Amino acid sequence: MAFDFGAWLRFTGRLLSKIGHPGFPWTVRRAGIFLALYLLYPLLEAAIWLGLLLDDVFFRAYRRVQITAPVFIVGNFRSGTTLLHRLLALDRERFATMKMWEILFAPSILQRKLAFTLLALDRRLGRLIQCQVSELEAQWHEENAMHRTSLGEPEEDDYLLLHIWSALTLGLSAGLLEEAAPYVTFDTALPPARRARIMGFYRRCVQRYLYARHSAHRQYLAKNPALTPKLGSLLETFPEAKIICLVRNPLDAVPSFVHMMQVSWRVVGAPRDSEELRDFVVDMARHRYRYPLERLSQAPHGSYAFVRYDDLVADPEGTVTGLYQHFGLELSRGYAQALHQAAVKARHFESRHHYSLERERPSREQMLATYQDVVDRFGFDTAEGPEPVEGQTLAGQPRIKRLSTTPSSRSHPKPSLTPRSTG
Repeated sequence: MAFDFGAWLRFTGRLLSKIGHPGFPWTVRRAGIFLALYLLYPLLEAAIWLGLLLDDVFFRAYRRVQITAPVFIVGNFRSGTTLLHRLLALDRERFATMKMWEILFAPSILQRKLAFTLLALDRRLGRLIQCQVSELEAQWHEENAMHRTSLGEPEEDDYLLLHIWSALTLGLSAGLLEEAAPYVTFDTALPPARRARIMGFYRRCVQRYLYARHSAHRQYLAKNPALTPKLGSLLETFPEAKIICLVRNPLDAVPSFVHMMQVSWRVVGAPRDSEELRDFVVDMARHRYRYPLERLSQAPHGSYAFVRYDDLVADPEGTVTGLYQHFGLELSRGYAQALHQAAVKARHFESRHHYSLERERPSREQMLATYQDVVDRFGFDTAEGPEPVEGQTLAGQPRIKRLSTTPSSRSHPKPSLTPRSTG
């Protein structure tokens, strides 16, 4: 069984040992989290694992599904991976991508079939369940400053690993850095057997999805920033994979990520202003800039592409068109129209996620010292401007100059990039 019971017990011990320490008081919110973690989660996972085990009884043919040329969108968090994912997912004739409800609540074939039956019944009854879910999501969106999420929308499939207690988000979101640390440098920190167990489970989940959706003829598409430190393992598991790595100016991306994690830490009751937690996030982001350059330089030419965040948000349509040309994919007329409409909408999007570099810390000087090599390699602009506000570039005001076909590298070797797509 792929579930890591040892990690679950270790996490529990460390979490309990934190109670009463500064920043980890025993509160009503923390009591609710413990209730969800040690009552609701085991019940949910018991149902999920029953479904996974029954798949091997009733649907064994899923193991023969071929995963042909899957496309994985990686990079740092807060670097445009969600935007690119949703633009590519509009090409439904070519790509198949998991939705949040499948990832969290129905990773098995049997559970998906039951869910499809329930949804069909709900439609006959006037969509009562779907309306209730929509109302709950609307309330959540009013409080959520990050990207909009929905059970019916494509989402980050790293959450599949919650079902085997092997996801970065478990330790990181709880403020338990000892639990998160091995996943920050996955390919080098974890022993081969453990990496194989995790990636094997992930692969079987993809096979189940394609089988249940009758989508074996389509390319699997995933947005998964957590795969960035797993690129070596990913390419071993999916030799035909195409990798798209998003890169964003660290002066913008890292403070945004720090802010995102502070929201998470506040929810779970961890010390959101802890310098240790902020430093951990900064170091994690640094690895996610550098490791793809190192690992993908060893991958076959044409199997990967780097896309600058500012190029994507300034010209979504041209960037996606350039990616299709780079990977030798045909852009159908129907998808071209859908892409154009989505690109127009994206340019007028204005996020409510506001943050400032100084308020979130580390300081601008510290950031430049930490990421100078990244700034140099990708030619990012370091000139001081107005306080960075997430969404400004989506409104048509790019903060960073556009990049040519290869980044400035000075003494560094030049990585292969997506051809410039100016539209």
